[in-house]
Amino acid sequence: MAEADRVEHILENLYKAALGEVGLASAAASINQTIETAGQSLTFVEVDPGGEFEIQMSRFFEGAERRDDLQQLYFRDYYWRDEAIPRLAGLRDGELLYKSNLYSDQEMRTSAAYNEFRCVNNSENGLFIGIDGLDGLAIVWSFANPTSREGWGHDQIHAIRRLAPHIRQFARVRRALADARALGASLAELLENRRLGLIQLDRRARILEANDRAREILLKRDGLGDDKGVPAAECEQENVELRRLLSEALPPFGGPGIGGSMKVTRRKARSPLVLEVHPVRPMDTDRWAWRVRALVLIVDPAVRPRVEPDLVASVLGLTPAESRVAVAVANGQTVAGIAHALGCAESTVKTHLKRVYRKQGIRKQTELVQRILSLETLGGSAR
Repeated sequence: MAEADRVEHILENLYKAALGEVGLASAAASINQTIETAGQSLTFVEVDPGGEFEIQMSRFFEGAERRDDLQQLYFRDYYWRDEAIPRLAGLRDGELLYKSNLYSDQEMRTSAAYNEFRCVNNSENGLFIGIDGLDGLAIVWSFANPTSREGWGHDQIHAIRRLAPHIRQFARVRRALADARALGASLAELLENRRLGLIQLDRRARILEANDRAREILLKRDGLGDDKGVPAAECEQENVELRRLLSEALPPFGGPGIGGSMKVTRRKARSPLVLEVHPVRPMDTDRWAWRVRALVLIVDPAVRPRVEPDLVASVLGLTPAESRVAVAVANGQTVAGIAHALGCAESTVKTHLKRVYRKQGIRKQTELVQRILSLETLGGSAR
């Protein structure tokens, strides 16, 4: 298979995996074969307002096999004492490092993570590349040793850099769908989702169908509308960018589409809309679905589930101050922003958060957000 065909195959599997149509292992197998590496791992890291980070998702692959056993072994026995982890925190977008460069000469002789895990599992001569997922999401893409005895070559490095933006887009779409509780949803089910705006496009970028949330946004014409049935941004500069994304997702002559992201400013709302343009491969089993060639996911940060602090205090047994802080965190506010809104010191906000974590028996911010948002059905939501 020619290199161009291999890359097209990778992108097809990667974009399908983002929508949950196939497992990520299919794309990982194609990547391992194309890049000629023994394996890889993909780790999504959520960076909180205080600069601390927690792992949102991590997957390990070896050849065409997903290795949950290696993932569990690493995070159970080695992650917490891996000398490379603090040094990975400063990895810039697109920066590529050899794993061995993250350990000192002394550590390469004594480090358990390096000698017991990386050397034993053939990844001591592997690579790390950092990818900025935007909006608090960072991605660390890790590769095991190359299968070639000559080591890493120019073509392999080029392939990794070429694929990195598509890994970013995969992560962004997965995150948008996860936030909307729509992972694995069919095209028809996505049209019923009220947490996410969705537009289905044909091969000419014309709107085939839009769900209720997307229709509301298009009818308001505040930043985003349509021009003769094609999605259009109100700002001319942003509209040029949107047309570019649509043309890349819907190339002429049926070539492989490429996804992309952008923000659309609004006159009546401080936060911009976030658009995720995602190509869709034709599906022969459904005549209507076969016409859908791209999706536009519309994320509105200003529309979040509203859970009243009084309800949180009552159900979770928190004080009024603790519940206000918990709800603010669930709404995506920073520690500094919460302190400013409540008229208190940042240290006070952090103290309230620690008490909330202790009372709820949790350790992670994502657990708190999930617990708060789970109360949405009790108190109603913003629509």
